[in-house]
Amino acid sequence: MMHTFADRLCGMHLVAYILVLVGALNWGLVALGGYMGANLNVVNLIFGGVPALERIIYLIVWIAALVMLFQRGCEYCNEPLYTKPNPKPNSQQ
Repeated sequence: MMHTFADRLCGMHLVAYILVLVGALNWGLVALGGYMGANLNVVNLIFGGVPALERIIYLIVWIAALVMLFQRGCEYCNEPLYTKPNPKPNSQQ
């Protein structure tokens, strides 16, 4: 059975990974929007009417990045993706 990257992460790290990925994609859109003269900031487009909520979203993404950066000692997440099968013992004939 093949395991994916998401199968290896505990719940906290999976949520943090998704938030950091979404945050990175949003900042890429912000950069592209700057070159195109458009507002492509998805967080601003969705929550732009409530600046406090927009800041809270950015804070949550920042905390997720800190979790990804500093919580590397998770026992569940550090398990190998696969285990190598034990070699057949040498039979002496």
